[in-house]
Amino acid sequence: MRIYAVDPGPTSSGVVLYSVTSRKVLRSEKATPNEDVLLGILALRSSIVVAVERVQAQGIAGNDLMRTCEWSARFAQAALDSGHIMRWHYRREVCRHLHVTGAGKDAQVRARCIELHGGDRRTAQGVKASPGPLHGVSGHAWQALGLALLVADL
Repeated sequence: MRIYAVDPGPTSSGVVLYSVTSRKVLRSEKATPNEDVLLGILALRSSIVVAVERVQAQGIAGNDLMRTCEWSARFAQAALDSGHIMRWHYRREVCRHLHVTGAGKDAQVRARCIELHGGDRRTAQGVKASPGPLHGVSGHAWQALGLALLVADL
């Protein structure tokens, strides 16, 4: 099984294509324009699960948060319209699944993903000459990877 996971943003999103079978990141993009993410979802083969991080607001929502909500919904609808299995999860669910405590900071999610794929950064990410299973993951793609790991274990 492969999972196309998206950490949505107001104009660009983190994206990871993760192979559950090989426990390896097949593609990672830290800031893909949202229009390209949408086209990417529409172009996916049917054997891929699409996972989108669900947006949760605390208090008054600003314009960026509202645009992120709109894109998140568009990604989910594109997945459903294309016949993909669609999973929508809140960040707090990802953090709970990864056993990240407190505020669930990006660095904590990144550290846990690395720990689950070799224990240390050198093993998990590797280097260009010898890439590890998480080679190329950076920026918002770490949050998308955390989401993929949650969906992989469901």
